[in-house]
Amino acid sequence: MCEFFPSRDDNGCVVRPMPMVKLHLAQPTQLKSIVQLLLTYESSIVQRPKFEGTHSVLAPLLPEAAIFYLEHYGPEKYAEVFLGEFDNPEIIWNNEMRRHLIGRVAVHVGEFSHRLTSNVKALYSFCPINEVDYPELENELFCHVYYLRHLCDRQRFPDWPIRDPVPFLRSCLAAWHEEIDRKPPAMSLEVACQTLGLDPNTEGWKDPAAIRRAYLKLSLKYHPDKNPDVNDRDKFHQIGTAYELLSSDRNKMYMPDPERIVLCLRAQSIVYGRHLKELGEYKYAGYGQLIKTIDLEAKDAQLFQKGGGALLAAAIELAKYTLTSSPLNAEQLRRENGLEALQVAFDRCSPMIKQSATSEDMPVQVCEQICYCLATASQFEGCRYKIAEMPSVFDNLYYLLQFSTIPSLAIAAADAITAMSIETLLQLQIFQNGALWQLIPHIFHFDHTLDEGGVQHNESSNKQAQANRLGRACLEAIASLAGYRENCPENDGVRRSVRAMLTPYAARLMRNGECDLVLKTLNSNTENPYLIWDNATRAELLEFVDRHRNAGKNSSELFGAEFSLTIYAKELIVGDVFIRIYNEQPSFVLDDAKGFGADLLEYIGKRADELCGAPMKPKTNGDLIDIDVDWGAPVGSTGLTAENRVLMSLTALNHVLVANPGVEVLLIGHFNMLKRYLRCNSRPDLQRAALKVLSLASSNKECASDVATVSVCTTLFALLASSLNEQPTILSILIAFTSNGQFVKEILDFGGLLYILCITLQANRADVAGPERLLSVELLARLQSDKLTGPRWTRFINKFLPPIFSDALRDSPNTALTMLDSNNENPELIWNEETRKKVFNLLKTQRDDLMEKQSKTPSTKWDTTEVAKETWCAYADTLSGELVIAGVFVRLYLANPGWAVRHPRQFCSELIDKVLEQMRRPTKDLTMITSALVELMRCHPGTADSIPGQGYLQHFCEAIRYQNAESSRSAILILQQLAENQYCADGLCKLNCIEGIKLSMKNQPALIWESAHTLRLLLQRQSGDLAPQLLSTGSVEFLLELLASPMAGVAKAAAARAEIVDSLKAACLDLRVGIEISKKLDANPIWAQYKEQRHDLFLPASRTQAIMAGPGGGARPAGYLTEGMFVPPPMATQPPPLSNAPPPL
Repeated sequence: MCEFFPSRDDNGCVVRPMPMVKLHLAQPTQLKSIVQLLLTYESSIVQRPKFEGTHSVLAPLLPEAAIFYLEHYGPEKYAEVFLGEFDNPEIIWNNEMRRHLIGRVAVHVGEFSHRLTSNVKALYSFCPINEVDYPELENELFCHVYYLRHLCDRQRFPDWPIRDPVPFLRSCLAAWHEEIDRKPPAMSLEVACQTLGLDPNTEGWKDPAAIRRAYLKLSLKYHPDKNPDVNDRDKFHQIGTAYELLSSDRNKMYMPDPERIVLCLRAQSIVYGRHLKELGEYKYAGYGQLIKTIDLEAKDAQLFQKGGGALLAAAIELAKYTLTSSPLNAEQLRRENGLEALQVAFDRCSPMIKQSATSEDMPVQVCEQICYCLATASQFEGCRYKIAEMPSVFDNLYYLLQFSTIPSLAIAAADAITAMSIETLLQLQIFQNGALWQLIPHIFHFDHTLDEGGVQHNESSNKQAQANRLGRACLEAIASLAGYRENCPENDGVRRSVRAMLTPYAARLMRNGECDLVLKTLNSNTENPYLIWDNATRAELLEFVDRHRNAGKNSSELFGAEFSLTIYAKELIVGDVFIRIYNEQPSFVLDDAKGFGADLLEYIGKRADELCGAPMKPKTNGDLIDIDVDWGAPVGSTGLTAENRVLMSLTALNHVLVANPGVEVLLIGHFNMLKRYLRCNSRPDLQRAALKVLSLASSNKECASDVATVSVCTTLFALLASSLNEQPTILSILIAFTSNGQFVKEILDFGGLLYILCITLQANRADVAGPERLLSVELLARLQSDKLTGPRWTRFINKFLPPIFSDALRDSPNTALTMLDSNNENPELIWNEETRKKVFNLLKTQRDDLMEKQSKTPSTKWDTTEVAKETWCAYADTLSGELVIAGVFVRLYLANPGWAVRHPRQFCSELIDKVLEQMRRPTKDLTMITSALVELMRCHPGTADSIPGQGYLQHFCEAIRYQNAESSRSAILILQQLAENQYCADGLCKLNCIEGIKLSMKNQPALIWESAHTLRLLLQRQSGDLAPQLLSTGSVEFLLELLASPMAGVAKAAAARAEIVDSLKAACLDLRVGIEISKKLDANPIWAQYKEQRHDLFLPASRTQAIMAGPGGGARPAGYLTEGMFVPPPMATQPPPLSNAPPPL
């Protein structure tokens, strides 16, 4: 219609008069309906303006919660609620409320509904409906989207979800401040009645209908739409204010309502309790008013009357939750004097708690929450210093700990003590207030079977579970007070008291954080090296604690550190360990074996003067408290002698060393003390115990080095001679210490050889068993193997025993021991019972003399001046009349040349040296020595392999030319045997030996065969050097002459001719002069008789070395006993006689 009647023409000019259709539509009576019609389908335009619920037409009709429910859940959900029955923190709505609403609306509309039936065009004269008050909501406080009374009802709605915790908390704070800041209305009741024209002196002004009729009458009269006068407008506002005052609940229009404040505080506690993490980053904004509330309520004289204290309990609870959510709030609380307010409430409520109180009582709840507030505040230094200035706080904590019937309260007090223990000043005040007297009894109500049994239980209803939790909290408080927890400073006073009353073992477990194990142990009967605990000890401790708790906080100056259990008076305690029990249970695993070992050594060392005869030093103040009476009974009251105590300690030290390898390093620096105990000859038990300790330490190289510095050898030697039963132990110690070169030298310097050999040679003594002697020979073997002192040991051993024993000791101690016990006579040993006794008696005499000197002066060394002489020998009688070379009796060797000597090369070298010396100055021994050398090289061919390198061949070649017949004879016999060795033969081929052999044949006709044999062996090597010597020396002609001669006096003439023939034939094969030699031979008619045939059958059969030298002809292992002693040497066999023998050669 408007489009057909535009307001402008085609040129854009305004058309006048206005079109009628627009004129009618623009009338006030029509336009409002058209606008509403247009907006019906444009909801976005309606939603764009931000109208609050209070601006809604439904605001005075419906509860505010219903309007929010409609906004948040939509019309469908709201329709269900509107027609249903609901009673929860978000909506309260029922049938009675609906009836009440309908009645109030009907009263408000009045007769207008009847007018509409007669005139549908009748207009309603708008009058705002007064807010509908619902009796069901009379005591409700709606905040944000919740009814706080229902929300705070934790029994009906324990876990009602809270949306938007931060806005809700903000709304609660606003409602709280609004309630607190509430003031009386500006208009009094009298003025309001006068404004509406009501008589305040009658009851008519209290009638809601009368009030409404007066309000309608005056509001229509002074409405601004009908009266443009400004004064009338003010009058209209006064009328509205008076109507609101008279129609509202007048009881809530004046001073703040405590119940509503309590609801605000509890609602904040609930939102904090359920959303600690989300709210933790916000600083609480209500401390000023909260602290004021706490202070005022705590000072209220009617606080403990029936129904009182709810506001204080709610305020304290909220303070606890704000601190729990964000501990930094504690600093803000301190700055606003909140700790002082808490102290006032604490001091007011704590004395009101009696033994008959329950956890539901207001004073109990207040004190419990204050304890948690103080615990949280103790995290900050400023708060701790402020708390330290409040001595009544510690008195209250002491008082609250006694209520075991209210476990939650006592637990809160114990937790507060735990938290405060991070400050030394607070620790000291709590300790001096006697907190231990209250904490200790609770830990003995713990029952470990509740958790270990696996039975399901509810801690809130199970009294034993509550007692267990209280026990854990109290034990944690004790551990924190003592400084056993991280960030808690050490407190020596508390630690001494804890160690005395709860034992060091429990204190150590607390330090390690094993509180449950402590509780289980203290509530069980236990006997181990760390603890003796039973019903009697528990009863004695609790009786002591109860006596001081009832006597007052300051009844003990040491606060329990003087306590000592009666049962411990009979025990020896060192390093917190019961020595008797540990010795009975040596396999018990120690927590700190090294620390216990150090304590034992300190204890043993302190009593060395008393037991070892030295004068005791006067004790100083620092020595008056012994290590073993730290928490037990004084030593004198144990009933044990000093010797028994030290013996028990040494035994325990032995067990520690056995069970804990590596702990023996603790003995370093204490071996001098052990040596003093080893010298206590009047106390053999102590000697044995100290000896065991030394034995266990001997396996450690570091200990061995330290022992070498304290000169313990003479002490061990004295025990070795006097304590026969301890000989195996002492010898084992010495064997272990041989790893240290300094100790090996010290053993020799102090005459250890005499003591050891005396044990080794005691074969016939009934009181000497095998192990001692076997250990002694093993010790001698170890001593000889030392790189520096070993050669000296061998030299001195050889002074008392034949050299074969020193080798046998190194190779096989068992074999050496067998040799010592048996009678032997072989090329290397002459040993019998007579010799053994003589040596033993000599050793014993020297040992006794030395021991007597060392008993007077332990530093006396063995005088070896006489023994070290070259001619001195303990077994000299066995050597008299015997030629001994390299430890071999030559006479016996010649009788048994197949004997496998121990050192054939050494024997060979010394024989050669001796024979060369004898060749230059012949004696009667030359023949024997020569025979021994020849037999040695024959039976041990390998011994000659090294002779060429030693330069002996030239000496023998020169010796052949000696004028002395004996020397020349020895030389040719030796050369003959040397030529059998390929290495020696090659060496001789390079020397001018042909002329010497020729001279030997001339001068020694009886040795022509030996010389010819030597010549043949050398020429057959075809070295190229010997054949020219035959020509140059005229040996060819000389040999031919020998072939032509009858060789009178030659024992093996035929063999000698065969050797000469083979030698000449070998010379003919020489590449240089062989042809020349052949020509000379062919020119001689004698040669014709021999050159065509071989003469091997005239030679002796090859000597076998199978029995003597074994396979390969090498040296065999040394045979120390009688094996092969009397096997005769192999005999050279002659070839069988020939029936048709050729003419004699």
